[in-house]
Amino acid sequence: MRILKDIKESDIIQLLQSYLSSSPHMGSNEDAYLIKDQPPYMLINIDSMQRDGDFLPNQTWSQIGEKLVTMTFSDLVAKGASPEVFLSSLVLETEMPEENLKELARGIQQATQKHHSSYLGGDLGTASETVLTGIGVGTISQGEILTRRNAQDGDFVCVTGFFGLTAIAFDFLLKHSKYDTQAFSSQSLETAIDKIYTPELRAQEGTDLCSNNLASASIDSSDGLASALNWLSKESNIKIVVDRLPIDPILLEHSFSQDLIQEMTFFGGEEFELVFTVPPSRMDQTLDIFERNNNLCIIIGKCYTGEGVFFRKNHEDERIPLYGWDSIQQNHK
Repeated sequence: MRILKDIKESDIIQLLQSYLSSSPHMGSNEDAYLIKDQPPYMLINIDSMQRDGDFLPNQTWSQIGEKLVTMTFSDLVAKGASPEVFLSSLVLETEMPEENLKELARGIQQATQKHHSSYLGGDLGTASETVLTGIGVGTISQGEILTRRNAQDGDFVCVTGFFGLTAIAFDFLLKHSKYDTQAFSSQSLETAIDKIYTPELRAQEGTDLCSNNLASASIDSSDGLASALNWLSKESNIKIVVDRLPIDPILLEHSFSQDLIQEMTFFGGEEFELVFTVPPSRMDQTLDIFERNNNLCIIIGKCYTGEGVFFRKNHEDERIPLYGWDSIQQNHK
């Protein structure tokens, strides 16, 4: 009999999905789910982080609390929902200093207030390892729910920001020594580290895409750009070809090879940008709305009939695999 550490996270998810209730509005493979399936829609999402797998060196408890809120709300805003309520389940170590708990709670409170939502409390327990769980509830008062399922042939593929810098931060903080982080200025490294300590939530962008009926499909990129694109391709039964990499400009200031830059951009992870598709008839309107709100909308490719994700390089299409962080096996797969 197999045990969990021998099974990929994606296979465990597929197994669990066979026991789940389904909704005609959404598929079973979504990160946020409907709890009220008529307008105004109400959605719920749950996310967790643990000390050994998710906490980063020198990350403050306030930053951890804020990140828990961001990662929980990110899947809601990718569906077009506005976050309303946050609940937490805090499983803590008994040796945790009281001041750290205050700082954690303060970070959660500040993050929820920043996004015009309420922190209502939750559950509390103790264990040998800290595990923090966030539950977010959001609503859609205007527009239709954005899912991963409705991208069509001819749609543009877009993102809300740049990718790749998180790879530098993880490499530096976890001492992987895969990239030459010593070549980075202290300011560039600080920018990269801030990006994973305190990621931004793309709440306005998600609301704009939904309320204006701009996007045909959407997903957040917490598991990396390659993972997000592959899930959109799989769930929409569409082929995606990327012909413009959304490379963080800081990466271009250094002498990385094109192959390394491509790897960082597709597989860096935890950028928390939105990855979405837009029909050609709505592309100009999307760009205009994003520009008026001082938000980025970067067109990186298009959808075609077929399957899989590809990067067009030197007039040839290179397949980009579904590769991201496996929380069960605690590595990239």
